[in-house]
Amino acid sequence: MRGISYSTFFLLVVFFSLAAVAVLMVRETLRRRKNYWEMGGSKLFECKNCHYSFVSQNEANVSRCPRCNSICFRRSRK
Repeated sequence: MRGISYSTFFLLVVFFSLAAVAVLMVRETLRRRKNYWEMGGSKLFECKNCHYSFVSQNEANVSRCPRCNSICFRRSRK
């Protein structure tokens, strides 16, 4: 039986650790790409009074909150 030196053992541990991290990064990238979604033609609104977020299907920038019935403006994305 042939033994290995400490430097070879350390090199193998580092190599397999980096390989495991690379595999996990690729897996996470593929998972995020598969589960990625976008909001279609609907718009996201946030009520300033009750902090309720809701989606409206109409194309207007103003809508009524379904919870408290106050006027809400579309949240601008930057």
